[in-house]
Amino acid sequence: MLVSVILFLFLIAGSLAVFYFFVSTLPESEKPILPFAVLPVSECSPSMKAFLEFYASQIAWMDSEILHTVLLVWPDDNLEIRKLCEELSRQYDFFTSVSLSEAKRLLDARVKISEIL
Repeated sequence: MLVSVILFLFLIAGSLAVFYFFVSTLPESEKPILPFAVLPVSECSPSMKAFLEFYASQIAWMDSEILHTVLLVWPDDNLEIRKLCEELSRQYDFFTSVSLSEAKRLLDARVKISEIL
């Protein structure tokens, strides 16, 4: 009886040692991918605002693993579209308002074309 208990304890200790060995040798992942989308906003009309609010309602129930951030990209020279995008980014946490030039810089930094090609 005592021998079987001791063997059982050795079996548990051996299993834990093997588990620790395999868990500790897993390679570290690089950077987790941050799921995002880019949505160009080309006009400041009531229908565009309604579309963006509908889009936001669809994103709101999604898991952040699927989509974390939506970049609302407005033209550099249009203040009305900028105001619309900034208003929506204040209403919804996942919307981020950026100008076209800012979006280009962000995407150039995040997406490396050489890795794709």
